[in-house]
Amino acid sequence: MHDRLRPFWPLSLLASLMAGAAQAQSSTDVTRESLVREARQGALPEAIAGLERLYAQTGDERVRADLIALLVRAERYQQALNVCTGCRVEQYQVGELETLASAARSIQAFDQALVYYQALARRDPEATQALLGQALVYTDQQRYTEAGIALERYERLAGSTTQGLEARGYLASQTQNPVQELAARQALVERNIDNTGELQAVYRLAVGLGASSAARELMLAHPDTFAASDRLWLAYYEAVTDIRLGIHTDQPDRTASGLAQLDSVLAAPGLPDELEARAEYDKVVALSELRRFSEAEALSMRLELQHGALPDYVLRARALALNGLGRPDEAATLYRELIRRSPQMAVDPDDPLNEGLFYSYTDAQRFKEADRLLQSWLAKEPEYRWDFTRTVQINNTNYQKILMLDVLLTAWRGQMDEASERLASYQAQAPGEPYLWVTKGDLERDRGWPREAETSYQMAETLLPPDQRYQAEHGVLLARLQRGQWEGTTTEIAREISEARPSASRDELAREWREARAPQLSATFTRGRSDGTSTQASQEWRSQVRLDGPRDARGSLPFVEQINQYGEFDDRELRAGYTVAGYEINLYPATVVVAAGTGAQLGRDFLARADIRYAINDQLSATLGVDINSVDTPLRALDDGVSADRYRAELAFRRDERGTGALGVSAMDFSDDNLRRAAYGYWRETLYHLDRWQIDAEVQASASLNDDVTASYFNPERDANLAGVLSVNYEIPLDYRQSFIQTLTIGSGRYWQENFDDENTWSIGYGHRFELAPRFELEYGITRERAVYDGVPEYDNTLSAGIVWRFQ
Repeated sequence: MHDRLRPFWPLSLLASLMAGAAQAQSSTDVTRESLVREARQGALPEAIAGLERLYAQTGDERVRADLIALLVRAERYQQALNVCTGCRVEQYQVGELETLASAARSIQAFDQALVYYQALARRDPEATQALLGQALVYTDQQRYTEAGIALERYERLAGSTTQGLEARGYLASQTQNPVQELAARQALVERNIDNTGELQAVYRLAVGLGASSAARELMLAHPDTFAASDRLWLAYYEAVTDIRLGIHTDQPDRTASGLAQLDSVLAAPGLPDELEARAEYDKVVALSELRRFSEAEALSMRLELQHGALPDYVLRARALALNGLGRPDEAATLYRELIRRSPQMAVDPDDPLNEGLFYSYTDAQRFKEADRLLQSWLAKEPEYRWDFTRTVQINNTNYQKILMLDVLLTAWRGQMDEASERLASYQAQAPGEPYLWVTKGDLERDRGWPREAETSYQMAETLLPPDQRYQAEHGVLLARLQRGQWEGTTTEIAREISEARPSASRDELAREWREARAPQLSATFTRGRSDGTSTQASQEWRSQVRLDGPRDARGSLPFVEQINQYGEFDDRELRAGYTVAGYEINLYPATVVVAAGTGAQLGRDFLARADIRYAINDQLSATLGVDINSVDTPLRALDDGVSADRYRAELAFRRDERGTGALGVSAMDFSDDNLRRAAYGYWRETLYHLDRWQIDAEVQASASLNDDVTASYFNPERDANLAGVLSVNYEIPLDYRQSFIQTLTIGSGRYWQENFDDENTWSIGYGHRFELAPRFELEYGITRERAVYDGVPEYDNTLSAGIVWRFQ
C-alpha cells in the first residue's frame, strides 16, 4: 500500500508548501493593509515604522511600494530613495518609478529623477506622466529644447490638461518668455476661475508685460482675490512703465507723469516696505532723467543710509545726478564700479556707460584718462555691426559716437583747429547729418564766432524734426546772448527755461543767462616801488573798485566806480580819487557807455566819459571814446593844476581763440597847451595749448609825440617802444569749473626816446590765479621790470591783485 502511494509524495509536499506560502502571503498583506489604514487615519509615523519592520522581515514588493509612497507623503524623500539601495531600476513597479522620480526631483537629484522617468517611459511608452516628468526635469536642468520636445509629446498623448499647462507655464517662466507663460496661466484660470494662485500669477505677468489695463480689469473682476497692497503695486508698475517708456522714447512729459504717479503711491497709507523701497529707487531714476539732480542725489543718499548698497540702475542714475551737480570725480568713481560689475554695459549700443564716464573725466579736466578711455573703446568697436537679423551690416552707432566724442575732446584739450578740421572732414562725408551742424555751432561759439555759430545751428534746425530741434534752438539763443543781441533774445530764453523739455542744452542756457545777468563787484590793486635817479623814481599805488548792477532784458546795466591813486615824488605824497557813476547801454551791435563823476584831493574837477563800441562782425570791432578830465592824467600834472581831456580810437581784431590784436590812436589835450599824440598796437598769440599747459606770446609797439612845453610830468618830445612778452601757464583743476593757474612771464624790449640813447627793457613776473566759477576769481602777482625815462633806467617792483565777485 505504502509502495503504491510513494509516487504521489512530491505532489503532496508541493501542495503543503503552497498552502503555507499562501497563508504567509495572506498574513503579510493583512498587516500591510492594516498599516496603510493607520496612515490614512493620521498615524503616518507609526505606519511608516511598521512598514519598515515588515519590509525588513519579508522583502515584499507591495510592502516596499507602500513604504515608498508613505515616505514621500511624509516628505522624507531621501529615505524613500534609500528603501532599497540594492534594487535595480527594472525591479521597481510602475507606481514606484513615478513616486521615486518625484522624490528625487524634490531634493533636486535631477539626474536620478530622469533615470526613473525614462525607465517608466520604456516600461510604458504611452505613460503620459513619464513624459510630463521628463519635461519638468529637463526644465530644472535648463535643457529647455529637450523639455519642449517632451512636453509636446505629452500634449499629443494627453491633450490639454491642467498639469500640462502648469508645466508649460513653468518652462516659459524659466526661459523668461512672459508671453507664453501668460497664455498658459490664462488657460489655467479659464479651467478654474477660483484658482487664486493662478489669478495672482496672471496679474503679475500682465503688469510685468506692461498690460496694466488688463491687470486692472482682472483686479476689478475678482476684487476678493486682491488686497489694497496689490492695487498699490499695480499703480507702481504703471508709474514705472511710464518712466521707462518716457526715457526710452525720449518723452520727458511721460517720465514726469510716471514720477507724479510714484509720488501718489509713496503718499498712500499702509505702504509695504518692499514697495516703498522700490518706488523710491525708481524715483531717483525719474528725478535724474528730468534733471532734478539735487533732489535725486539727496534721495539716493538717504536710501543708501537706509537700505545699504543701491541697485546698479539707481547708482547709474546717481552718477548722472552727480555729473549734473558739478561733482564729476564722484560720478567717475560710480561709472567705473558699474563697468567693473557689468563690462558689457560699457559698450551697450543704446546707452553705453563709457559715454557717461567720458563726460565725467572731461568735466573734471582729466583729459588723458578720457583719451585712454576713447582709444580702448574704439579698439572694441567695428565701423559696422550686424543688425538683429544677423544678415545685414549697418553703421555702428558706438563707432560714430566715439569719433564725435574725440572731436570734442580734441577741442577741450585746446586744439580747436584740429577739432574743426576733423569735424569738417566728417561733414564732407555726411553733409545732411544735423548733429554735426550742432557740434560745429558749439565749436564756433567756443572759438568766439557767435554769428557763424548761429548759422550752423539754423542749418541743423532745417535738418531736424520739429520735436528734436530744441538743442539747435538753444544754440541760436546762446550765440545771440554771447554776441550781445539781448533784445528779444532774453524773452525767448525765459520762455525756453520755463517751458522747454529738460535737457543739457536748457541747463546750459539757464546757466549762461544767469551768469550774464548777475551783478558783480570787481577790484584791482597795484603797488609799485621804483629804484632810480630820474624824475619818475617813486613809490605809487592805484586801486579801482567797480560795482556792476544786474543787466536788464536789453543787456544794459548801471555801474559805479571808485578810483584812487597815490604817488611819492621827491619826498612829496600826491593823491587823487574819483567817484564815477555810469550806464552801459546795449544797442546791439553797438554798445554805448556814458559816465560822469567828480574827483577828490588833486583831481577835484567834474569828469565825464563816453565810449561807443561797434561790433562789425565776429572778428572785427571798433571803439571811439572821449574822457573829459581823464582819470589817466598824471598825478604830477594834477599837482601843477593841469588837467587833460583824452580822445581815443581803437580797431580790434580777434582771429580766433588763439590770436587777437588791436591798433589804436589817442590824443590827450593837456590844459598847459601840450597835445600828446600816441599810437599803439599789439598782437597776442597762443603758441601751444594742450591740457594744463598753455604758452602765449605777445608783441607790443607804441609811440608818442608831445609838444615842447615845460612840465614836471614825464613828457618826451618823441619816443617809441617795441617789446615782446612770453607767458607760460600751468593749470591745476580744483573742481568742476574751478582751477588754480600759475603764470610765469618773461619780456624783453627796446625803448627809443629822442635826444637820448636807445635802451633795452625787460620784465619778469610770476602770478597766481584762482578761477572759482561761477562766483569768484582771484589773481595776484609780482613783477620786476627795467624801464627807461629820459635815458635813465629805473627798476620797478610791482605787486598786483584783483578779484571778481558775482552775486548769484
